[in-house]
This record gives sequence, structure tokens and C-alpha cells, in this order.
Amino acid sequence: MTVINIDIPRIIPITDIFDIMLMKLELLFDRKNLYASSNRIKILYHRVFMNQVNKSKLSLITDHESNGIVIAWPDIYKNKAYWIGLLKIYYEIIKNCLANNKHIILTVRKNSNIYNDLSEINKEINSLIAEKKMYFHLFELDYDDIWLRDQGPLMIKDKNGIYGFNIAKFNGYGERYNHEKDKNFALNFLKKYKSYNSKYLNKELRIFNDLVIEPGNLVFDEKLCIVNKIPLLRHNKFDWNIIDNILERGFRNVLNIDYRIISSQPITGDDTNGHIDNLIRLDKKDTLYYMATNDKSHPDYSVLKSLERQIIQLAVSGRNLIPIYHDSLDVIINSNASILPFSYMNYIKIGDLILMPINNNTSENKKNKIQKIFKHDNVIFIETDSLLHEKGGLHCCSMNIKHEI
Repeated sequence: MTVINIDIPRIIPITDIFDIMLMKLELLFDRKNLYASSNRIKILYHRVFMNQVNKSKLSLITDHESNGIVIAWPDIYKNKAYWIGLLKIYYEIIKNCLANNKHIILTVRKNSNIYNDLSEINKEINSLIAEKKMYFHLFELDYDDIWLRDQGPLMIKDKNGIYGFNIAKFNGYGERYNHEKDKNFALNFLKKYKSYNSKYLNKELRIFNDLVIEPGNLVFDEKLCIVNKIPLLRHNKFDWNIIDNILERGFRNVLNIDYRIISSQPITGDDTNGHIDNLIRLDKKDTLYYMATNDKSHPDYSVLKSLERQIIQLAVSGRNLIPIYHDSLDVIINSNASILPFSYMNYIKIGDLILMPINNNTSENKKNKIQKIFKHDNVIFIETDSLLHEKGGLHCCSMNIKHEI
């Protein structure tokens, strides 16, 4: 007798008994699935889940809808040569968010002391926090790394304006890094967050089932989401047909949003296999910004020219396509002669506030050009070279939220 082992998904959605019966009937009458693979079973459970969630008419919280961010205090890097530089970056993030009435949820590990740490750079935020205390929230949580964009949950809302979160599987970028704490960060964060937001949707959704889909590889507005195919393939064990099926149901059927796929290699130094937030950003005014170069000495000249061709072919009608040009002066090299993944596209946008990354070589002329491009927003520049040593940027280390006071 043949024994069939079926790997049922970790979370089986609560669903109607008739849906389960229909799913079993589909397996019974589809002879191909008499000895179904575990992936096939997962797809069928996922279909049932999608049918239920679709009734809620969920949508993503966009950057311009958000009013705050979550960041993780970077003291796990205290022994690094760039620790002081990281302190300066996080001070600037917190200071500028609070000064502009944007919420900061700062996660700290047990026994962390941000005030003592900031004294190392002769900075303090006590008075600003006291003045803006309704905008500053401290959560004690554990984590392996600071890249909350990818390990944190993705905020959504239902048709009644009630907020909730989608939780996606996280595996340390294809098992590349230790992620024992990070894989549980989203759920642990939600336990803390529920008591702070009275409009929180009391559900933890898994819209994309067991697909590893880091939110740093998603850029979206109300109408469209764009995803890079390469990280999806490299961080999952599913083939592309299965991945695309899950994306189709998640975006179009549940989140009621169109989506497009690009296939771009990562910029040099990026260890996420090509997260799209270094390459493309979308704006509420039907604008698509993208990383570009005309400088043949830039190490990503070929990658960015391929990206530009794909963007033109995306068929995103009515979009204003705006290149953000990079040149050889934007190439950041560390002491080991390794190129770090700098991109102006990796900015934080919270409502009408933009925290724009720059590097030591960014000229005033380039800043002026960027400010003209983003003339409808309040642009604040933050030098991010120290953050790049950990192969991420401003957008990567933050998670946008809509927080109710």
C-alpha cells in the first residue's frame, strides 16, 4: 500500500464546511490529484481562504495614506565601526518624523537604552518626545535584524476603514541569514499593537499563504502593485506558475488591485536578490519613479537600462514615468573595496513627508533636482552611508503604518 504524506499549511483558514467539502470533491474527481503533491493541497486551501477573505474587500495602506513608521533600534550593531553613523541616521529619522507630527513606533530589545546610546553623539530627544509624546511609542520586542520592511506585517484596511495586517512567511532571504526571531516578529508585533489601536481589525491574515513575499519587494498605490520576479523565485521553492497563481488571487481577488511583474537583477551590493524598492516607486499622482543612469561607468548601467526597457513595456497606461538619475559619484565603496547598494529610490514616504537618502558625494545640484521632482512633498535629506554597510537603506529599515491617536 502506498502511503502519501501531505504537508498541510501551518495555518488552515477558518472557513465554511461546504468550502472544505467542495475542495475534497475537486480532489476526488480530478484524477491527476489522486496522489496530490503538498503544493497542490496548499493551493486548494489557499483558494478556499481567498474566497472567504474576498468578502471583506481589503486594500493596502499606501505610503501617502500612512501617518507613521515602525523602526527597530540598531544597537545590535554596537560593535561595528559604523555604529556612531547608525545612531546619527536613527536620530534624524526620529527627530524629523516627530517634528512633522508623524508617528514613530520604536521597537527595542530588552535592556536597550536609546537615551544613553544617543549621548554618544551628544544628542537627546527627551524634550521632543515630551512635546510630541502622542506620536512616540516604545515597544519591547526581540529581533535578529533591523529590516522591518521585510519581516514586519503589511498594513491593510477593510471597506469600513478598520485596520489589520497581512503576515507573510519570512525565511531570512532564502535562508541566507539567521532569522529565528525575525520569522516571529510580525506576530509578536501584532500582540503589542492591538492594545494601541482601537480601530485594529482583529484578524491576522495570510493573503499569500506560505509564499515568501517580502514587502520590500512590493511597491504599490491604490491601483497597482509592481513586484520583482527574481527574489520570489530565489526565496521560495515553488515554481513560477504556483507563485503567479498565488499573486493573482492575492492581489486581484482579495486586495482588488492590479499587479505587474518585472524581472531585474539586483543593484550591486544588494543581498535581497533584487528588492524592487531600490528600483521603482509609485506615487499617488499616477507617477512611476525609477532608478536610472546614463553613466556607463556606473556598475549597474546594464541592469538599469534593462529595467528602463521593462518599465516602458509594462503597459501602465496614464503613468508619468520619471527617471531618477544616478552616476559614478553615487557609487559607495566600503573599506573592503565592496560596492554598497545606494539608491535614491530607497526613500521613506509618510503622507507628504519624504526622508530621502543621500550619500557623502551627493551635490547641492542633485539635491535641488530631487526637490523639484518631488515638489509636492516635504523632502528632508538624510546621509545613509553607515546604513548601507548592512546592505539596506531607509525604506528597508522602516515599516509604514496608519496609527490612530
